[in-house]
Amino acid sequence: MIKYLISVFYLLLSLFGMARIFLALTPDKDLNDQIIELKKDLKNNVLSEADISWQKNSDHHLTLNFVGSMEPEQIEEMYQGLTEINFMNHLQIQITNVNFFPNEDSQLLVAIVKPTNQILKIFERIDEVVTRIGFGSSLKAYRPHITLGRFKDKDRPQYSFEDFGEIQISSRISKLDVYESEFDEGKTNYQLLKSFEF
Repeated sequence: MIKYLISVFYLLLSLFGMARIFLALTPDKDLNDQIIELKKDLKNNVLSEADISWQKNSDHHLTLNFVGSMEPEQIEEMYQGLTEINFMNHLQIQITNVNFFPNEDSQLLVAIVKPTNQILKIFERIDEVVTRIGFGSSLKAYRPHITLGRFKDKDRPQYSFEDFGEIQISSRISKLDVYESEFDEGKTNYQLLKSFEF
């Protein structure tokens, strides 16, 4: 039954175009609850007057690689490559501060994740897998972050998070997730395709 559903899924992909795929670490409930509380604190303090489209609480994730449009066969090849990665037992995630991404003039508000050796290693392994399929290596330095929201006003006021207080959010993540990203009626929707347990 499961194989039949997978076949139907890939048939639909072929009928309606290629899937836009990305790989990410999805917070477990403990970490996600802490991120939700962080957003509440921002809304009630430094960003109380800001016009922001906040990320849905169920859509928090730390993207490791946005692969892009893939054919079903390429997705299967990627899955095979991911199963060959020797993941650690768990991955420690630590959020250190809030800022704009990729720079101070940007509209994107993110939680900055400490780029530990564990995170950088899994990023490199995944990059090797997608490069073998032919999607090219990421040329920019990896800066791990979790999107919190996006400012609607392009001429937004300047904000400083230096006085917001020390952020001490940390937790473990135990799986790698593969998502499909769809843009529909002005909104981006994510569909979980497959998970790889550490």
